Amino acid sequence: MSISKDLSEKSISAAISAIEIYNKPDFSYREEAFSLLMVNAWELLLKAKWLADRNEDVSTLYIVDTESPDGTKYKLSRSKNPVTHGVHFLSARLLEDADSGLDKPCHDNIQALIEIRDNSAHFINKDIYFGRRILEIGTAALRNYVQLGMEWFQLDLTRYNFFLMPISFYHGFEAVQPAVDALYPEQVTRLLKYLDNLQQEDAALEEISTQHVALRLETRLVRGNKAEALEFKWTNDPTAPSVALREEDVTKNYPLTYRDLTDAMRRRYSNFLENRQYHKLRSEIEKENKYCLVRLLNPNNPNSSKQRFFNPNIFQEFDKYYERRKKP
Repeated sequence: MSISKDLSEKSISAAISAIEIYNKPDFSYREEAFSLLMVNAWELLLKAKWLADRNEDVSTLYIVDTESPDGTKYKLSRSKNPVTHGVHFLSARLLEDADSGLDKPCHDNIQALIEIRDNSAHFINKDIYFGRRILEIGTAALRNYVQLGMEWFQLDLTRYNFFLMPISFYHGFEAVQPAVDALYPEQVTRLLKYLDNLQQEDAALEEISTQHVALRLETRLVRGNKAEALEFKWTNDPTAPSVALREEDVTKNYPLTYRDLTDAMRRRYSNFLENRQYHKLRSEIEKENKYCLVRLLNPNNPNSSKQRFFNPNIFQEFDKYYERRKKP
């Protein structure tokens, strides 16, 4: 197994640990622990992407010693091992790479997590509004992580429940307003202002990107029709029971529009062309509902225009026909 694959699998373990810690009941250190572990998950995933794009050359991760006259020596840790670039550097460099697939809202979400982690010594989270803000950033972090992990490494995340506990279920979370600024420690006030600035800066970009700085959590209690839940899978059997997908199910499981998919194909494959061959191949693959969902723009009009939405797992099929891009 390649080093990048090892790192990506280790990254999943860190993300799962972050979720498990966050979802523990009556755990007073949840936000601090979640941010620390989720930043670690991102760093491992970004390092994996960095190495995959550079033919697994680990030395490209090492920080060059600025005092080295010829630039051939690396900065060493206290144990004399080479020091590697961190999550901030890797995220910034991948953002500069138009082919990486990492957008600015995702980059800024990572910066928000880093800032929460670095400021964790300055707050004791007893304020529900502050907890809500971190939950919104954490939810966006997981969504961004799942999208890029599947696109970059086809990580099989279906066996995990990548969801944070809906705290709003217990506390009337959405309606809560911030406490008076004067009641916050100065460090917490500055942190909240920094998070506000990140969200405002990327508000327009989030309208056209599938990645986000923060996602608002809203909980609604809806009466169920049955006492028991029904598990389901895609099938062509006309006698199978029908299951309706809600709007949030569509956007979560089929986040890619045609343009999102095609742009990702161009970044991912060295021999990709948006030509007749691609359209023919895509038309065959999208016949399977697990890869593509077709929706009417006007559900009440069967003759309405249609739009296709794609699940990131579709890249596993395209990998059979196209060559993954390699970078020097």
